[in-house]
Amino acid sequence: MEPELLLDKNQIIESFKDLPDKVSSEDLIERILFIKLVNERVREAATSSGTPNEEFKREFEEFKQHKKVQRPQLS
Repeated sequence: MEPELLLDKNQIIESFKDLPDKVSSEDLIERILFIKLVNERVREAATSSGTPNEEFKREFEEFKQHKKVQRPQLS
């Protein structure tokens, strides 16, 4: 079993800087989970053959589509 991936506090804080002044807790959690996913993929690529580029693109597109579905549409 791999050790838990710890996130860099400065990386998280930096990623929050471009968020609006008011933000939902779901958006904050989603941002953190996205950073975790990217860091996991970087670690995986450094220690193994990693995720094939096409598979990562597919996963990323699914992530973006999922995010779009969850956001309420503004009229």
